[in-house]
Amino acid sequence: MTQLAETLFSNTPPIAWPQLLTLQSTEIKHVTYCQGQFNISAQELPTNSSNNSSHYYLTLIAPSITSDALLNLLSALSQLQLSMQDSGDIILYPPANYALNNNALTDTQRAAPANQGDIIVLGFTTLSDELQLQFKDTLASWRNDYHVDYALSQTLPSLKQPGVVLMDMDSTTIQIECIDEIAKLAGVGEQVAAVTASAMNGELDFSESLRSRVATLTNCPEGVLTQVADAMPLMPGLELLIATLHQANWKVAIASGGFTYFAKRLQDDLGFDAVYANELEIVDGILTGQIIGDIVDAQVKADTLQALAQEYQIAPQQTVAIGDGANDLIMLKSAALGVAIHAKPIVQQQAQVALNHHDLEGLVGLLQAARCLDASWS
Repeated sequence: MTQLAETLFSNTPPIAWPQLLTLQSTEIKHVTYCQGQFNISAQELPTNSSNNSSHYYLTLIAPSITSDALLNLLSALSQLQLSMQDSGDIILYPPANYALNNNALTDTQRAAPANQGDIIVLGFTTLSDELQLQFKDTLASWRNDYHVDYALSQTLPSLKQPGVVLMDMDSTTIQIECIDEIAKLAGVGEQVAAVTASAMNGELDFSESLRSRVATLTNCPEGVLTQVADAMPLMPGLELLIATLHQANWKVAIASGGFTYFAKRLQDDLGFDAVYANELEIVDGILTGQIIGDIVDAQVKADTLQALAQEYQIAPQQTVAIGDGANDLIMLKSAALGVAIHAKPIVQQQAQVALNHHDLEGLVGLLQAARCLDASWS
């Protein structure tokens, strides 16, 4: 085993550390960090599986991760381990890149920093509940200082195997709440927006609040829905995400507490494999203020994820959900990887992963992280 001081790495971006380490050693099987020292070994790790229940993986994603940022984090986490009398090494896996836009996905010859972000995965053999909490406090502060998003998980879904992503629609696949936009055009915008905000924060029963909001749209012409659908702003990274998933033979679907009128438009335009949402009753081109059938609520979303996994024979560790509101929490918790995006405070507190510095390209980065576990340093 070779030991190297962290000062050797201080002026080299982590994405270039494999080249730096290759100069130091002819054969590298794994790299660990402990209290200011990097340990370079030619011995294989005991296990290298993303499904090992005794392992934890910390995935870091950002357009660029600097050596200063990573060394700062490694030192802080190592100190926490020492304070808890846990002398276990932090495992470093070879870094990788992920696409930040469609050009980076389709043009393999381009490697401009503007088109690619950095992925770094750190491994831990065990983490006590108390140490996990301390890690998360440190990570929350570090993330904001360096504008990096992270995921601390026991599984890394892999694009090498079939999988499914189930997405919320409003404020997740698109940047608006459709019902609020309809209400603006119908002259009841402020009234409806206030109820929507309360519902998304978990302050109101979702189904009751939805029915009350839809009731205010009575006698609204269907043409208003068309206006909103024609102007839906997609969440940045959505088309990249769908293309990435379909290239890997994954399924991607919408489960929304919003409306089929908009979900089906997105399906037609972008190729979602399935959409589930609420159907507004429209008679003679006019909204009646009613919803047809049962409401797609929080439990229905979670059940939909499980049903899709069963339908497509997807392994439990290959299920991913993403959303922003309180009615997404059950769905996020039922997935192997539950991701909150620009989420409400209650969701950020409870979700496994929170994307704050990314849009949907961040999920592309998270889904590419499993590649690091299979990569070679040499």
